[in-house]
Amino acid sequence: MKKIFNIARLELSILFYSPIAWIILIIFTIQSGITFVDLLEAREASQQLGSELKGLTMDIFGGGKGFFAAVQNKLYLYIPLLTMGLMSREISSGSIKLLLSSPVTNRQIILGKFLSMLLYGLLLIAVLLIIIIIAGFSIEALDIKFLFGGLLGLYFLICAYAAIGLFMSSLTSYQVVAAVSTLAVLAALNFIGTIGQSIDFVRDITYWISIEGRADNFLNGLISSKDVLYFFLVIVLFLTLTIMRLNSGREVRSSVNKVSRYALLIFAVLAIGYLSSLPALNAYYDTTRFKDKTLTDNSIELLENLEEPITITNYVNVINSFAHLGSPKWRIFDLKQFDQYTRYLPDLEMKYVTYYDSTLNSRDNISMTLEERGQRSATAYGFEFEKALKPEEIRKEIDLRPEENLFVRTVEHKGKTSNLRMFYDMFTYPHEAEISAAIKRLLQEPPVIGVITNNDTRRIDLTGDKHYKDVLKTNTSRYSLINQGFDINEINLDESENIPSDLTALILADPMEEFSESKLEKINNYLEEGGNLLIAGEPGKQHLLNPILEKFGLEFNQGSLLQESEKYELDLIQATLAEEADFIQLDFSDKDVISLPGAIAINKIGDNDSFEVTPLLYTNPKKVWNKETPFNLETDSINFNPASESRNDKPVAVALEKKVGEKDQKIVVIGDADFMSNGELGRFNIRTKNSEFVTKLFNWFSDYEFPIDATRPEPIDNKILVNQEEISWIEKFLLGFMPLSLAFAGGFLLISRKRN
Repeated sequence: MKKIFNIARLELSILFYSPIAWIILIIFTIQSGITFVDLLEAREASQQLGSELKGLTMDIFGGGKGFFAAVQNKLYLYIPLLTMGLMSREISSGSIKLLLSSPVTNRQIILGKFLSMLLYGLLLIAVLLIIIIIAGFSIEALDIKFLFGGLLGLYFLICAYAAIGLFMSSLTSYQVVAAVSTLAVLAALNFIGTIGQSIDFVRDITYWISIEGRADNFLNGLISSKDVLYFFLVIVLFLTLTIMRLNSGREVRSSVNKVSRYALLIFAVLAIGYLSSLPALNAYYDTTRFKDKTLTDNSIELLENLEEPITITNYVNVINSFAHLGSPKWRIFDLKQFDQYTRYLPDLEMKYVTYYDSTLNSRDNISMTLEERGQRSATAYGFEFEKALKPEEIRKEIDLRPEENLFVRTVEHKGKTSNLRMFYDMFTYPHEAEISAAIKRLLQEPPVIGVITNNDTRRIDLTGDKHYKDVLKTNTSRYSLINQGFDINEINLDESENIPSDLTALILADPMEEFSESKLEKINNYLEEGGNLLIAGEPGKQHLLNPILEKFGLEFNQGSLLQESEKYELDLIQATLAEEADFIQLDFSDKDVISLPGAIAINKIGDNDSFEVTPLLYTNPKKVWNKETPFNLETDSINFNPASESRNDKPVAVALEKKVGEKDQKIVVIGDADFMSNGELGRFNIRTKNSEFVTKLFNWFSDYEFPIDATRPEPIDNKILVNQEEISWIEKFLLGFMPLSLAFAGGFLLISRKRN
């Protein structure tokens, strides 16, 4: 061991007695400093402008555009310059003969030189550590454990690059050739992950070999045994190859023997690496403060209740816009989206079924036959069209027309299936809430929302502004209740004998006509059996719903609410969550509102002690008033008249609860039917909480079973502690003092050596 340290010390002295080690250290410091200062300065400017910052540790250091990623993207430029002379210098000068004849083994020579690179790598990490220390004084509650995980990943990457560079340096006497060859090998190791993507086994092997993105998990808060072992195996492989290369000059072996030894080494490394990457053999450590890279406790508990492995079958329509995500070229990426689940379900089986069928929308190309479109798309995305099922074949297996023939996954467990969909948003893939909801539906009966369709009430199958498709039944909307674990059924009072009493909730929203006695009787029977109800009214239609509300001791107030505003229509009511409504569990700030375009207040009439009544939403009593006389917002000049009109102090939404037998009956009455309409959920000119409010309402109706609560604690590193002037001093230190100090130390050492 002493000889290894002596060789490492000698190699470091040679390295630092030349300009290259100092130049690389100075350039690395400047580039890292510029990156950090730019990121910090941009966040501080946003903070000064009033932007709300969250999770600054991850925002500045993590992600694809963070500090760690920027450093990672430049490391491959530095290491080949350091390693190019490790062995090629010995070969070109002839000193290799002295080394080989000295009382040291080839293994000691290689390990000593590699140790020198490890020690130099620590200097690079020390530069990053100084930046992290500065960040600790600049950012509130910095997540130190996360940052050390990132440093570990970068150090492993440096070590792997050094081992590769050392091997390439042993193959030539020309240092420039060694550096260029190292870059070529690193490029090949990045590219190889794209080879053989259409072949399952080959895809797994080439993906494991690829070094691209290997440190990403470290940089983003997750240390996994497969990544640690990958770096270890790469280092061992190239160091062993280097030792074997040196030994070849001392040993006489046949060509077959040499090739066999190399092949055996490579095969052993690949075999160990492939086996170590299997989910069942993986171990993980989440370095984030609130375990953001790990499933929440709710999901983990859910998975523990599974009695056998689950199977996910992916139905990929080759002519759908999501088709490329299910193609063989994207298969690894697709599987990675479920990594958090395979940690707990190593036996999770993923199947892929390819088919072609109409996408059931206006973008269908009618100038080509379905088969021609399927063949063209399959060729473009890399599918084997011959293996794609025809429309009539896929419909025998599963009818995906209700799913618009999109990319759909079915999750199966003990003979039960549940659909998992892709979404038209910036993330596309289902997240923990959607995946866990799909799994939970397999373990218990899903909650069912019934929507009354009679008397021109709001519809769940229409996309008009007034209707409810987006919030209830849009397949490609992540937050639609159908994707959060609910079943949505239409209730036609003319066709159904009785309303099912086991509904999670019944929606009665904005009827245009009076209900007949028979329909009212069915609604009353449902309520008498303890059924839950959400009832929403609109101005001018109070008389249509008040007969039902009387049973709860309530009524919709006559008239319409208006709110004084310089920016918005007077009938746009901006309600706030009542303090008493904490059971809704909605995170509501002073800046948040529930928008109600056209609303009516709710009066309490008579005494109904059987229900516990809790206000949900209030209006601003200083700005909102009730106007009972007819008006036209487009033509009339309307202002509050204190002589004949009164400010509104009544709630616009209330919740009621009581016991009916063993059931806990829940009723919500709201004086606006647009609060969860397609148009209102798309509002962008006010900071509304309508979508979250609706989700929380139905979460309460389902006794908090659905949607799955996958929320995590709010980040606490949300503030930049330095101003622009202080950042300029940080910039001077990182880009001025540190590089100049290194330059002075290097110059002093080089001049001292030259004099000696």
